[in-house]
Amino acid sequence: MKPNTFLLIGALLFPTLATAGDGHDHGEAAPTAANPNAPQRLPDGSVFLPKKTQRFIQVRTQPATLETLPRSLILNGQVVAGMDASSKVQALQAGRLDIANGSLPAIGDKVEKGQVLATLTLAKDAQEGTNQAAEAADLQEQLKLAELEQQRLQGLGDLIPRRDVDTAAATVRSLQARLAVFRKGAKGVTETVRSPISGIVTASHAANGQAVQAGDLLLDIIDPSKLQVEALTYDPALPANIAAANVTIGKQTLALRYQGNSQQLRQQALPLRFSFLPSPLEGEGLGVRGSLAAGSPVQVTVQTRETLQGVAVPAEALARNPSNQTVVWVKTTPEQYAPRVVQYQPLDGERVMITAGLPDGERVVVQATNLINQIR
Repeated sequence: MKPNTFLLIGALLFPTLATAGDGHDHGEAAPTAANPNAPQRLPDGSVFLPKKTQRFIQVRTQPATLETLPRSLILNGQVVAGMDASSKVQALQAGRLDIANGSLPAIGDKVEKGQVLATLTLAKDAQEGTNQAAEAADLQEQLKLAELEQQRLQGLGDLIPRRDVDTAAATVRSLQARLAVFRKGAKGVTETVRSPISGIVTASHAANGQAVQAGDLLLDIIDPSKLQVEALTYDPALPANIAAANVTIGKQTLALRYQGNSQQLRQQALPLRFSFLPSPLEGEGLGVRGSLAAGSPVQVTVQTRETLQGVAVPAEALARNPSNQTVVWVKTTPEQYAPRVVQYQPLDGERVMITAGLPDGERVVVQATNLINQIR
């Protein structure tokens, strides 16, 4: 036999001895064993989470305590300016706008009540000017005659009653005052434009030297300290059942005071009006309220006088499982966490109320819930 034939028979009889040359071995590498101490999802759906990982992601839990809590609703609303929180500065008469600093306050500038914003030189046509000049000339002549009459009466001394002398003097003073008014009008009457409220300028509509008509809008001003919230409800019985309300702006919850409701439906919904309660965290400033703008959409959480049995947990304790069900994670052993499918209702801007699916006494994860929920 040929040498190649022996090699082929040997490879068939002893396959374990047949190896490829260097760089030609295409066999698969042996699988690497998984780390049993790493965070992992177990076959029953629970999660194994070592203590070291728990400390790293800062897992926090709290015991589930069944309580009697108010039933709450979430209403869609928006920030609005109260009746005394906004103002429109308008020109009361036609004229030319004269601004001391060259321009009206810009958007975002602060103005104070009574602050001089501009002066308005009132407009007049040519015919009106001619009539004023003619009447001023007539008054000038009347004043000269009245002064001569006054001097004549004063020269007569005691020959005439004192009453006639006083009447002549009063006539002179009246004509002098009327003439001063006409002369001022001939030079151009000016009107001072002042800010009616203190607040922030939200729009500026005029420029220095601009000719304006009566009623033209010059500035829009809003006082952020007097902003309110308007929400809509389709339940006509809700206004009589409101116990408390709040709104969440960013990570801060602001308490609201119920002001009242409209007696007229708006697109089949009943408008409710709320005002902001002062927060001790704001101090002398407006805090987060200072960042609000009229027209901003918000969600108002309204607590009613009705009560339910449930467990209060932070809203961040909720998560979604692959079936899109709402779950919370509970600690079953020191290093194991299990999901619980729950039903919940809003409670306030920061917490929710678990009404079903969470037994009393279990330890609920209230921090790092989403990180645990993502472990696979």
